[in-house]
Amino acid sequence: FRELIEILAISRNQKLPQPGEETQILELLIQRDGEFQELMKLAVDQGKIQHEMQLLEKVVEKRDNDIQQLQKQLKEAEHILATAVYQAKEKLKSIEKARKG
Repeated sequence: FRELIEILAISRNQKLPQPGEETQILELLIQRDGEFQELMKLAVDQGKIQHEMQLLEKVVEKRDNDIQQLQKQLKEAEHILATAVYQAKEKLKSIEKARKG
C-alpha cells in the first residue's frame, strides 16, 4: 500500500499523467485489496482454530484432573483391600492354630 501511495504522490507531482497510469494504479489497489481480504479471512480462520484449541485444552485439563482423582481413589481402594486380605489371612492362621491346639 505504501508503494501505491508513493506512486500516486509522484504521479500527482507530475503535471502530465501518463495514459493508463491511473488505471494501473487502480488495478494494483484492487489486487492488493483482494490479497488483504484473503489475509484477513485467514486470520479470522486461525483465530477460530485458536479458540477451539483453547476449549479443547480446557477439556483435556479437566479429563486429566478426573483421571488423577480416579487414580487416587483406586490407590485408596487397593490399600483397603490389601489390608483386608492381610487381616483375613491372619484370622485364618489363628483359626488353624486354634483347631490344632
